[in-house]
Amino acid sequence: MRILHTADWHLGHRLYERDRTDEHRAALTWLLNTIVAEKVDVLVVAGDIFDMTNPSNQARELYYDFLGRLAKTDCLGGVIVGGNHDSPTMLDAPRDLLRSLNLFVVGTARTQVQEEVFQIAGREPGDPGLIVAAVPYLRERDIRKAKFGETSQERLHDLQAGIRNHYRLVGEAAAALRTDPETPIVATGHLFAGGASDHAEKKSYIYQADEHNIEGGQFPKVFDYVALGHIHRAQIVGGQEHIRYCGSLIPLTFVEGQQVRSVRLVDVGGAGEPVSSRPVNVPFFRKLLRLNDTLKVVTESLRSEIVAYQNSAPETTIAAAVRGESDTSSTKESPSFVYTVNELTPWAEIRVKTDVPIPNLNQALEEIVREATDPGKRTPAVEFARRSQERPATAPAAAPENCPQLDELNPEDVFTGIIAKADYPPEIAEELLADFRHLRNWMNEENADE
Repeated sequence: MRILHTADWHLGHRLYERDRTDEHRAALTWLLNTIVAEKVDVLVVAGDIFDMTNPSNQARELYYDFLGRLAKTDCLGGVIVGGNHDSPTMLDAPRDLLRSLNLFVVGTARTQVQEEVFQIAGREPGDPGLIVAAVPYLRERDIRKAKFGETSQERLHDLQAGIRNHYRLVGEAAAALRTDPETPIVATGHLFAGGASDHAEKKSYIYQADEHNIEGGQFPKVFDYVALGHIHRAQIVGGQEHIRYCGSLIPLTFVEGQQVRSVRLVDVGGAGEPVSSRPVNVPFFRKLLRLNDTLKVVTESLRSEIVAYQNSAPETTIAAAVRGESDTSSTKESPSFVYTVNELTPWAEIRVKTDVPIPNLNQALEEIVREATDPGKRTPAVEFARRSQERPATAPAAAPENCPQLDELNPEDVFTGIIAKADYPPEIAEELLADFRHLRNWMNEENADE
């Protein structure tokens, strides 16, 4: 069977308070097109469907519209699990209705792990089909009970043991469901696995920020493929080809915008057979420009990018099914949809390095855009999402300070700074930070239930 592994959609995400709905709509349309063109049997979404626990109506509409259109394709079914950004109750609410469309949703871990395991039949009678162990983001209350007087290290040890135990139990449940020994088993997860790495600016604080929740070798051997989410960079885990992060669907930051996003196509044979997989790069629907240099270099680069954007033409691709090239034996309706690459106006994050303050920087940058823009071509040529001045590391003391904006601050970084200023002994500082992470996890879990 052919699986499409995707994760970390973050529907409803805003970048510097700018709406991303158009990018998400284009990306989901591209995803449907890929499912049709690649003749995907099963879609697996490994968490963080939404960016917040109470997503906007627009974000919810994108989600349900996608599922409705997916049901009209030849895809046999889909499995969706909740991530740390998702509301478990919101995802689980329509699960019985969605199951009638062969879409299996697990927003939160189940007390009876058998409820996280599903079997998807093959296309032909006698086909072994596929079993999916749909493990969502495991909240602390799902896998352990707090103990009075425990240390942060004891708490972390119990969390790791709880994660491993949950996967052991769900692996046993998946194996017990298998009546045909040839039926492969695929598992999901939304966590930070040992050996994985992410962009430096995207820090993970789930499970108390520990980056070794479970090692690649600790996943049960019964799993033929492990589809992971949470890390936005596509990669294998622990050198094992069958355990992978696919990466986010669209870039969530300007740093991520400098690397290609991807989903993964996975071909699974019989149980125990090596799987083959390959990435499918997601097109850029909006370019994210990240210019961080002196004013002279930034100016030259900005002019060059404007000219390049205006001289390029959006690339429109129509689904193969629309052109009549899909499988004619299908009894389902093929969706009609179009996506356009590089159609949306680029956004720019400008950080000018300077030893002395530059007066009226914003006006100067706006003037550069006006001068470089050809009104007879694609306009607007660029929109500024963020503009700031930064002092080089070797700049004199009188140079402007590099003061981050409020939306650039991370709560843990702020708390760490407070601890540092208080000059606590290292062992006390470590305990305070561990308690802060624990309380923050608790707060996030409480908010997810609202």
